[in-house]
Amino acid sequence: MLYKILADAIVITHFAWILFMLAGFIFTLCGFFWKEIFDRWLFRTLHLCGIAYVSLLALMGKYCPLTIWENALRAKYNPSLVYPGAFMIHYVEKLIYSDINPLVIRIPTTFIGVFTIAVFIFKPPEKIKNIFKRPLRVWPLKKE
Repeated sequence: MLYKILADAIVITHFAWILFMLAGFIFTLCGFFWKEIFDRWLFRTLHLCGIAYVSLLALMGKYCPLTIWENALRAKYNPSLVYPGAFMIHYVEKLIYSDINPLVIRIPTTFIGVFTIAVFIFKPPEKIKNIFKRPLRVWPLKKE
């Protein structure tokens, strides 16, 4: 029973992660119109790291570690509950189609990743921008 509870907790965590990735993309789009959204440097930095990781997994054709962990826990609880493939594909299939091509997930994920990285480079948060504007301090040498 513990394995089932842990697997269900991972599903909830996975869903929250997906919502965070999508919300970050929406906030990035909204940031073009409302500058205060662009100044959320911690949120944008965490989202950038997350989306870069997700995009890299998608490009390499790898499954999310949460999917692998969930399947391992489900296999320990009841091997017939393990599903082949990716988390999103498994649950989207149940909701919408009987079959979904993995490219339907990989292409938008890669686009969101490239878009987020480009926006972060061309319009970084003020705090990040200020860090790179500071002059490089070298150890002061005393003149005698």
